[in-house]
Amino acid sequence: RGVVYSIAPSRLDVDVIWACTDDGLIHLTRDGGKNWKDVTPPALTPWSKVSQLDASHFDDDTVYAAINRIRLDDMRPHIYRTHDGGATWKEIVRGLPEGPVNAVREDPVRQGLLFAATELAVFVSFNDGEDWQPLRLNMPATSIRDLVIHEDDLVIGTHGRSFWILDDMS
Repeated sequence: RGVVYSIAPSRLDVDVIWACTDDGLIHLTRDGGKNWKDVTPPALTPWSKVSQLDASHFDDDTVYAAINRIRLDDMRPHIYRTHDGGATWKEIVRGLPEGPVNAVREDPVRQGLLFAATELAVFVSFNDGEDWQPLRLNMPATSIRDLVIHEDDLVIGTHGRSFWILDDMS
């Protein structure tokens, strides 16, 4: 336990870095790693794996956290968002089906456009995670492990089936 699972450096300030662990902790530094502050959401308990963080492209106080609680027999989706540097957090999962979330990513161009990688499919939110809907298209039902936005394409990494690309998502 205590493995750093994800590091999310700010895209705006080289000194701001978010880090998360497999034992449910999220930390933030604003001085390039000299000092770290525990900003873990109060709802997270031990054995809550923070599987991935995504620092916002638009402000240093926003980060999105994908949480996996399968070790606690919790198969519900969990994504948390903060807009104030971790002082407060909101769980944003309305519209997501039962099952763990492996990753959440923010579009680098359109603020509020998010994508979630779940055990069943990719989901999209057009309102900063307040509501989610499936982005299935012709993709098979499979575990989505991660996704990347590359220029105008959404590149999706799956478990056991390689990858899938949504060309020109604009």
